[in-house]
Amino acid sequence: MDLERRRDNRRRRIQLAKITMLFGPLLLAACNNSKTTGTPQSPSQGPLASPSALCQSVATLDRLTVRRSDAFPQNHMRFSFPTNVAVSNAILVRNVARALCALPKMPSGSINCPADFGITYRLAFFAGDREFPKVTIDSTGCASVKGIGAIRWVEQSPNFWHVLGVAMGLSTPGYATFRGSGPNQ
Repeated sequence: MDLERRRDNRRRRIQLAKITMLFGPLLLAACNNSKTTGTPQSPSQGPLASPSALCQSVATLDRLTVRRSDAFPQNHMRFSFPTNVAVSNAILVRNVARALCALPKMPSGSINCPADFGITYRLAFFAGDREFPKVTIDSTGCASVKGIGAIRWVEQSPNFWHVLGVAMGLSTPGYATFRGSGPNQ
């Protein structure tokens, strides 16, 4: 009975994930298109609270953490590096930030994207004891980059993955390294 309940719960979670992936972007688009008013940013939030502050402060960055997440662990994707990686070489951290800031903006209109396997990377940049807003990169699907102002697109910039991989200490990194490989590959 307990095994059956766990299977039902897992099926519900998978269905919820599918629904979220299907309708989540539509909901976000609707929210982004709505006009909102609000209070101005409080002075205590300072310039580092702004997502675009990362690109304005590249020269001060000294640390980076990279965390991979997998929305569909049942796909059994494999990677040649750990889930969490810390980078403390300031030069390499700045190289990653420059590469991020150089990415083109996501194209408007309709685009065809490859399959999205739910592999994302969350990058946290630091300058001393201050943390910048996290940057989220989808390594599959439309390969969007969020968290540095306008949504960027890594699809047309394969060198970005190499720069990130070098900073993380990976040997011969590229897009395939960050996309992962399935059980049959």
